[in-house]
Amino acid sequence: MWSKIFTTVKYTLVTVNFLFLITGIVILSVGSSVQSAYNGYHEFLSERFFSLPAFCIATGVIIFLISFFGFYGAYTENYYMNMTFAGSMILMFIFQLSACIAGYVLKGHTVALVQQTLMSTMDLYGADKNFEVTKLWDEVQEDFTCCGVVNSSDWLVPLGTVESKGLPVSCCDHVYGTVQTFTCNVTVAYNTGCSDAFGSWVKSHAAAIGVTGIFLVLLQALAVAGAVWLAKISRQDHMYP
Repeated sequence: MWSKIFTTVKYTLVTVNFLFLITGIVILSVGSSVQSAYNGYHEFLSERFFSLPAFCIATGVIIFLISFFGFYGAYTENYYMNMTFAGSMILMFIFQLSACIAGYVLKGHTVALVQQTLMSTMDLYGADKNFEVTKLWDEVQEDFTCCGVVNSSDWLVPLGTVESKGLPVSCCDHVYGTVQTFTCNVTVAYNTGCSDAFGSWVKSHAAAIGVTGIFLVLLQALAVAGAVWLAKISRQDHMYP
């Protein structure tokens, strides 16, 4: 009976480690895609948003490497390799649990952080000011069909258009190629503020990292338990000195 259980755990652990190779690639891909997406809006995001995907990339690489030790240890029933794998996974378990917590904490403050950054860049908007910030504001407002931080009136003071109610053209829906006189003001501007629209997009990417991290934490807990049990049985049966 014990022999069957031992064999079952052994090959289950081999299978789990093969899955680890896959999940290592997955979390590496998630971290890379989120970082790539964030890079396009670097001026509008706090560095805290970039540390999380960078951590995911590093974690994915480490998991990928550790999986080879676990796979070899489980397949050969090597006590020392299994214990090394278990110890490494415990450390990764702690790191990833910390990343999950940090991810969900960051998720809860996303809109506030984005709002703060957007507010601080509004004075830089204009053809004769900061080109990168100006271009990025137009891209964000067009991509997310939003205007201003909370609403379109946020632009009036920075642009000096309190009386005319004029806004950036990117605040209004317009058809490319149309030839006509076009005026963008608070009356026809998008109703949604960019802190909500853009912030929700940023939050969804942070949530993706959190969900991926939780899945891996649960999977790692099972793998660590199996590796320790397998190592213990191997030692008791004197399979290795």
